[in-house]
Amino acid sequence: MPEESADLQSLLGEFLQRSGAHASAIVSRSGVPLAWALPQDAHVDNFGTMTATLFGALEVIYTGLHKPAPERIVVQSDGGILVAQALTPKAFLVAITPTESAEFSKAMAETATRARALLGASTVD
Repeated sequence: MPEESADLQSLLGEFLQRSGAHASAIVSRSGVPLAWALPQDAHVDNFGTMTATLFGALEVIYTGLHKPAPERIVVQSDGGILVAQALTPKAFLVAITPTESAEFSKAMAETATRARALLGASTVD
């Protein structure tokens, strides 16, 4: 595992402990999971593909309305809240949490900042 991936993996583990989230991942816009902290029985490739599809679909909707693409999306359901935050033009952070508490929001923002620094100028596709 490249050092960057190991650092991102460690970052997500810390995020889960601090935020109360059940799952998180850093995913490329093309749907490739770069790092993840998911339940053991989760399908990481499906998680990456579907969250990238969601982000991409919202970009199309907003572009069609002549609005800037969203930098953050929130989806609420009985099973929890999915939050996805753009990190770079080519990657985003996604997490699922039972509630969007102040602690979760703070941890998400701090994790996004640290992930951006780790991703730097990498050529994530």
